Order: sequence, then C-alpha cells, then structure tokens
Amino acid sequence: MKMADIERDPPAAEEDDTLAQLHRLLGQLKETAAVGETAWELGIHVDALGESLKESAARRLGLEEENRQLQERLSREHRDYAELRASMDELLNLHELTETISSSFAIQDILAALMDLSGRFLPYEGCGVFAIGEGGQTLEAMAARGDGRTEERVRAQWEDGIIDWVLRERRPVVIEDMETVEQPGVEECCTVLAPLSVRGKEIGIYALYCRRPKDEFNSGEMDLLGVLSNQTAIAIENARLYSDLEATNAQLNDSQHQLLTAAKMAAIGELAGGVAHEVNNPLQIILSRVQLMRMQNREATKVVQGLDLVEHNVRRISKIIRALLGFAGHNAQDGEWGECDIGQALAQAMELVQHQLDKGLIETEFVCGESLPLIEGNVGELEQVFINLIINAQNAMPKGGRLKVSVQEVGETIEVRFADTGVGIAPELLERIFAPFFTTRSDEGGTGLGLAVSYGIIERHQGEITVESTVGEGTTFILRLPIAAVDGKDTK
Repeated sequence: MKMADIERDPPAAEEDDTLAQLHRLLGQLKETAAVGETAWELGIHVDALGESLKESAARRLGLEEENRQLQERLSREHRDYAELRASMDELLNLHELTETISSSFAIQDILAALMDLSGRFLPYEGCGVFAIGEGGQTLEAMAARGDGRTEERVRAQWEDGIIDWVLRERRPVVIEDMETVEQPGVEECCTVLAPLSVRGKEIGIYALYCRRPKDEFNSGEMDLLGVLSNQTAIAIENARLYSDLEATNAQLNDSQHQLLTAAKMAAIGELAGGVAHEVNNPLQIILSRVQLMRMQNREATKVVQGLDLVEHNVRRISKIIRALLGFAGHNAQDGEWGECDIGQALAQAMELVQHQLDKGLIETEFVCGESLPLIEGNVGELEQVFINLIINAQNAMPKGGRLKVSVQEVGETIEVRFADTGVGIAPELLERIFAPFFTTRSDEGGTGLGLAVSYGIIERHQGEITVESTVGEGTTFILRLPIAAVDGKDTK
C-alpha cells in the first residue's frame, strides 16, 4: 500500500481499494478475447459504480462536518449554560447579602452574612474582619471564624506593610503563605485580603485563609469577593451612622428633658421667692407672738405646751422654705461646678421630701460619715438625682416601709446608698431600668426618664450608679462619685 493511501481516511481508503480491484478485474477480462465485448460493458458499469461511491463518500464527509459543527455548538451552549448558572449564583449571593444588609443594622449580623456567602464560592480554613482605627494606626478584630491563627497572620501582614499595600490597590489580593510554599510535600495555602472601603475611606480588611495554590484562584472569584466586600463596607458604615443617630437622639431626648426640668426649676425658684416674701414675714410675726404669749402665760402649762407645738411647726415651715429656696437656687445655677458637700446636699434633699415620706408611712434613717471630703460637681444636679431616687423608693413602698440613706468614703470615692424595703425589681428588668422611657408605672403617669436622666448626671460627674434588688425584699441604689477633682465642662 502506498503512503498516500495510509494518510487517507480508512473508509475512503477502503472505497479506493475496492475500485482498484474492480479495475484490475476489468483488465483481466479485456485480456481474454472470448469475452471482449462483455468486458467493455462491465467497464462501463464499474465506472458508474465508482462515481456512485465517490458521491457517497462526499455526502459522508459532509455529514461528518455537519456533525462536528453540531458538537462544537453543543459544547458552546454547555459552557454558556455553566456561566449563566455561575452568574445566577453570584446574583443570588449578592441578593442575600443585600437582603441581610437592608433588614438589619446589627454589624455582627452583617459580618456573619459576609463570611457565610463568601464561603460558598471560596472555601476557607479561617477568616476574619478587621477594623482600622482612627488615623490608620491600629487594627481591631471585629469578627473571626475557623482557623484561630487568622488574626495572628493578619497582624503580621499589617506589621510588614502588606495590608497597607492591599488597601492602596483597592481590590482583593492573594498572598502566598510562604510557610507552606517552602516546605516540600505540604499543601500550598494562601491568604486572600479584600479591602473594605467607603467613599474612598479605608475602614477595614477582610481576610480569608484558603488551602489552595495561588494559581487556582480565578478573576471571577476575586471580582465577586470584591463586590461582597464593598457592599459589606457600606453596610458597616450605615450601621455605625444609625448607631450614632440613636445615640444623638437619646442625647437630644435627655437634653429636652433637662430643659424641661430647668424650666420647672426656674418656676419653682420664682415660686419659692414669692413664698419666701409672702410667707416668711407672717411666720416671723406668728413666731414673735407665740414667744410673747409664752412669756405672758408661764403659769399655764397646757397653754405653754400648745404654744411650743405651734412654735415647732412654724420653725418647721420656715426650714422647709429654706430647703426649697436652696434647691431651686442650686438648679437655677445651671452648669456651675464647684465644691460639693454631699452630706449637706443629701440632708437638704431629704428635708425637702420628708413630709411626703411621713405621709406615706415611711420611716427614714440618714447615716452620714464624719469629715467627708468635698467633691467637684454641680450640687443642683446631684440634689435632683437624690430627690429622684428618694421618690422612687417612696413609690416602691405604697403601704409604707423603711428607707435608709447612707453616705461614706470608700477608697477614692464617696458612696451613697438608698436602701428601701419595697416590692423590688424583677431580674429581667434590672438591665432596662436606666433606658430612656422605660417605666413600670406608666398607668400612674411615670415617664421613664427619671432614672435615665439620673444616670446621665452621674456619668457626667465621672461616677457610676448601680442597683441591687430582690423581689419582695427591697432595692438598693448605689452611687459612687470620685473624690478627685472633675472638670465638669469637659465631661458634658
């Protein structure tokens, strides 16, 4: 067989061999004289058969080419379908993250969604989200999952300047883990770093530690990770803004309440001034007449006893008026800080509400340590806190009880305790009592602002207020105020 026959397709080569055999047979017939005419006719049929065979081979080649084209088209459609499915998966991931972002302002929920979704198309051994501090000098872990060494690796890359380079690149970057690359027989690993940025400001970095060589990461995975990271960065910033807005709103409510309180105190001051003018003078006249009548009726024991009772109550009225004037005067001096005698302020606050406590059948005990040091603060605001806690104790003892107020020096603080024998506070409510507008007395007109405002005042004095309570036994509010000087203007 010739080399040209070997290079031809097997079916075509077989047809050519068959045709050649027919021609050889025809030659043998022509050499036989007895069948000369028959051989000529046979040659004609052989030629016709050859032409039919050639046409059949051409049609076969055409069908093979058409089949090849159909196979290529089918392969392209399979690739297009796979790419379409991948794109749909990416859109579903983005939709799920967007849905999480739109339904929650909790940063931890947003970060959990990012780690869940990125793990679907980029399996990892460990991952973590890290926030960049103000000035870009610190790195703080916000959330982590999986391999416990992720934070250690990220901090090492932070110190080496790798993360700073990734932030400048503004796109996900794959960093080889040289510990695995340089060790023979160990599976290569990489760290994928994706920057978190909002409006050109870098707020953090998302790191994934993957057990894959660097060349196995494709651009589609990096692009999708970049989109997820950008969406997460926007969500984190929105959550922070929402949190700041809530804090600002709470401060606004606090300020509004304090303005209302200040207005009430101003009204009390005006009223107290009028009372002092209109009541003190008649009281002095009554007191002088009582003393004169006592001198004139020294022998009448019952009369003297009655006059003593009148004098005692007149002096009590005068004392209450002076306490009211002092309380109103302190609150009128809004924002003025100075030396405060906590014991004196407490005694004045209790004197102001003593009549209400007596009327509510509440026994009181006031214990004040000796030689208490002065503190720096606003005595009017502190008296407002004391009165509020005393009234709360009264409300907790609707059928009477006992209130003990004590103040003493404890370490570097002045500690004030308000202990009542009231109904107590349920454990599940203890964490909420200082929240604005939370009250258990809404039916009785409670606004839920008293303890919230008191908490803010003590916080401005760099102190703390805590509570201990047992249902059915009573509640104790504890104030701790620092003895060291406090700059009230800086803490407001």
